[in-house]
Amino acid sequence: MKKILLFTLLTALLFSCKNKTVSDTSADSYTAFAEKVKQLDLKAENFEDVTDFIELTGADYMPGIGNDPYNYEKYLGNVVLAAANLGVYVADGLYQFTYNEYTDGYNSMTAAKNIADHLELGAVFDDLMMDRYNDTTVYADSILTVVGRCITESKLLLNKEDKMQVFTGLIGGNYIEKLYIMFNIIFEYNIDLPEDAKLTILRQVLLTTNTFLKKLPDVIALVESVKKETDPGTILDMLKEIEALRQQVKYKDEFGNLTPAMIFENPELLAMYKKIKEVRTFIVAVPK
Repeated sequence: MKKILLFTLLTALLFSCKNKTVSDTSADSYTAFAEKVKQLDLKAENFEDVTDFIELTGADYMPGIGNDPYNYEKYLGNVVLAAANLGVYVADGLYQFTYNEYTDGYNSMTAAKNIADHLELGAVFDDLMMDRYNDTTVYADSILTVVGRCITESKLLLNKEDKMQVFTGLIGGNYIEKLYIMFNIIFEYNIDLPEDAKLTILRQVLLTTNTFLKKLPDVIALVESVKKETDPGTILDMLKEIEALRQQVKYKDEFGNLTPAMIFENPELLAMYKKIKEVRTFIVAVPK
């Protein structure tokens, strides 16, 4: 029932603001970059299952977790920033829809759609959303399944290097927002339970977060590959700090022997969460 309602809402969204179809373009010298993006594979396919499971435990939806959808217009003056927040809004919508928060989810996806239109990616975005919610067998996070096609089909009047920065921004914003949401679920989990029980409930979230964090070196490499000499590299430095903290985490993959203190009092994880919040704040900050 939830899926039918969700699909109906998204269909209404897409057809209410349908834009012209993006024409095909021939492959060019940055096809290799598109292939690198596809190989990165930052899908969190059980992300929705994670939030569904948390919902069943009685944890409340966190309404303030997403970026304000009414900020989207303020990002449009910088295409990389706009693309990063397109990725943020898609991650927010995914989280919101899994809690049946259809108004918030619709607003986030509308903001994403409006940015996609501005970036001349409206038709590709429509295809992504229709594929994402028309699958009758499994929910899958498919934000990156069409990024390679986005790169070759975009009509952005930018040179190839700038386009690669734009699409790296999209990937980076989506990746950081997912980490931000998952760390919020772990550390801001608002249900009154003993920590042992909380740890048991959060096991799947921890596993998903751990798997997702292992992709961080690949994200760093992608960002580094498109960094320009004039780029101050602020986000790249922050990502490297998060990776350094990840390398220091003691338990690694030993999830069968975790204690609450190893998670909820873990200095590296807490420092990582703080740094993720800093990166995320940097991405969603409204330009002055």
